[in-house]
Amino acid sequence: MPDFIKRFVNFDKLIATTLIKILYWIGLALILIGVVVGMLGGLAGMTQDFVAGLGAFVGAPIAGVIGLLFWRFVMEVYIVIFSIHDRLGEIRDKIGGPTP
Repeated sequence: MPDFIKRFVNFDKLIATTLIKILYWIGLALILIGVVVGMLGGLAGMTQDFVAGLGAFVGAPIAGVIGLLFWRFVMEVYIVIFSIHDRLGEIRDKIGGPTP
């Protein structure tokens, strides 16, 4: 059996960190789209209620920055959790402990 298949089947190398990075970029794109849609909605809303439209136009980038920070924090937490798993595996290998 090839080595990469054995690692995949035995969960020796986790693919979650790669998937988390992909989800991070997808989330960034969705947040950016949300900001653009919010700003365009604010511009369109200015025709009916200028103050509310202006609030949406200004609030969308602010909400986007807050969303980006929160999204980054959540993804970092997941990366740290999986990094702990990898480090514990390295420690186990160095001390020669049994593999489950």
